[in-house]
Amino acid sequence: MTLSETGVDSPAIPPSPYAKGLPDRGSAQSSARASTTMSTTASTTMSTTARTTPEASVSDAGWEPPEEATMLRRRAPRPRQGWRALAYDLSGGHWNPGLSEKERKVREREKQIATQLRGKHVAAFFCLKGGISKTSTTAATSIALSNLRPDPVFAIDANPDAGDLAERLVGERQSGITALARDVDRIDSLDALSRYTVTAGRLTMLPGEPNPTLGDSLRSEDFERIMGVVQRYYSFVQVDCGTGVTHPLMRGILGFADTAVIPAAWSITGAKRAAETIQWLQDNGFEQLARTSIVVLTAKDLVSRNVDKDAVLAHLSQAADLVVVPADPHVADGAQLDWDHLQPATREAYLEIAAAITRRFEQPARSVGA
Repeated sequence: MTLSETGVDSPAIPPSPYAKGLPDRGSAQSSARASTTMSTTASTTMSTTARTTPEASVSDAGWEPPEEATMLRRRAPRPRQGWRALAYDLSGGHWNPGLSEKERKVREREKQIATQLRGKHVAAFFCLKGGISKTSTTAATSIALSNLRPDPVFAIDANPDAGDLAERLVGERQSGITALARDVDRIDSLDALSRYTVTAGRLTMLPGEPNPTLGDSLRSEDFERIMGVVQRYYSFVQVDCGTGVTHPLMRGILGFADTAVIPAAWSITGAKRAAETIQWLQDNGFEQLARTSIVVLTAKDLVSRNVDKDAVLAHLSQAADLVVVPADPHVADGAQLDWDHLQPATREAYLEIAAAITRRFEQPARSVGA
């Protein structure tokens, strides 16, 4: 027996909040009873029409749950520098004056340095002239990259003439590259490779060869085999090279290089050798390295007044990027580099070099040995 047969009214069913525009239950029942008096053809026609009207279904009513992003207020980034950071901290975060233009640029550079590397990248630091802060630039830039990148950075001292990259990074002379070249076929794990490397913070490096005789014995094939092992575990490699571009080892290094970082100095010879290095790359089949080269001009304490700095900069303008590193006693003393002991302007310069290197990640891939 139904409720209608007992004379009791059916309970009212509240309309669904998700069915906007739907008729109430009573109207729907009345329409259903009225439709029984119509012909079969008319009933079919009405039924078809009802399915095509917006009021006929919940899904056609257009209700969609709000997207999560629209339910949250967008929060301004927390300032880390100056009075803005102080105001944020003193107010307990209730007042956020936002980032200054300077800090905004710093954040953008940090984001650039941390750019995801798809594939592999090798940066080679070399010049036809020595004594112009090549190793210091390799060390400081490698530290800057390892501090800000999510992936590990690996540095190699490939200077056959008693390279001292380990001294700049860990404070003592060590040997590694010739031993690894000898035992490279035995390396079957990261742990096995670590027996030949040292670490400086988040940076891992392969020391050079302090014995010039042994270092001079290294060949292109040795470097290729070493890189075959290193790149199993590290995608981003920095190489401190020697000054002898005709040394057999150099051809192997440049065959892997994606970016050339060329040190220079304010001296006439320092500027000329840097420009000649770019030209050498151009003339010897490394056009892409020449075209995308980064010149790092490191200042010394004493520069003759006779040197026209504007002319030096103009002479080096053929480089894709030119970064000037200011004179810094901590760099000049030749001891172990400590990032916190560098002057602020010096750190800024090395961070600019790091950002310039990572901007080369999107350049066309080169073939090894080309």
